[in-house]
Amino acid sequence: MNVLVTSGGTSEKIDSVRGISNISTGRLGSLIAGRFAEEADVDKIYYICSGTAVRPDCGKTQIIPADSVADLESAVRNLLGKTKIDIIIHSMAVSDYRVRAVSSADALALALAQCYDNTGEADIREKLAELIKSHGTDEKSAGKLPSDKDDMLLFMERTPKIIPIFGELSPQSTLVGFKLLDGVPLQALIDRGRQILTQNKCAFVLANDLRDISDTGHIGYLIGKDGGYTRHTSKSEIADAIVCAAVGERRRLI
Repeated sequence: MNVLVTSGGTSEKIDSVRGISNISTGRLGSLIAGRFAEEADVDKIYYICSGTAVRPDCGKTQIIPADSVADLESAVRNLLGKTKIDIIIHSMAVSDYRVRAVSSADALALALAQCYDNTGEADIREKLAELIKSHGTDEKSAGKLPSDKDDMLLFMERTPKIIPIFGELSPQSTLVGFKLLDGVPLQALIDRGRQILTQNKCAFVLANDLRDISDTGHIGYLIGKDGGYTRHTSKSEIADAIVCAAVGERRRLI
């Protein structure tokens, strides 16, 4: 069996020295990879992770670095394009947005004034989109932004969703997705996890709430295809449950 584990949190650049990052440490992903290494019929574990993520210290593991969402998508497409993967654990915290452009309140106000002086009535959304494109600074070529500007503005755009790519490129894989919410009722958490499971044809989804995660504890709910779930109360317990469920499902399909 070949296993893919994504772990840690992605980071999106603002300029050459600054970025916006998710807070995921990768500890759970590392434990999951380590637990897979204990399975006799697991041959190889591909561990795609950010540079700051905890990495497993075990055999069978190949580390593939990926810091941004673009890095992650490229690594996933490259791996699945040439390697048969039996189990995919998508535990990485993927940024929902990345920086499209950077500007300042003064620059945008000036550009708006010039725009309306020249054109009169205009569609606000269309004009703002044009101004962002023409007056914002492309973060990829900005270098280091100055530190003496007030009211800096970041214009964000959505990143591509990664989890559908697994179904697109490797539909035969047993896929385990993750869903993290913050401060919601248990039923809302379970319902959202079930949606992720159905929409992405996952075999299982690990649903957890940020308020239940700390350095000393982690509560997670592993949801199966039938909508039922089991509750687990530590990272090691969650890792064990995920590996047992995924390997068991894989063996059942063989």
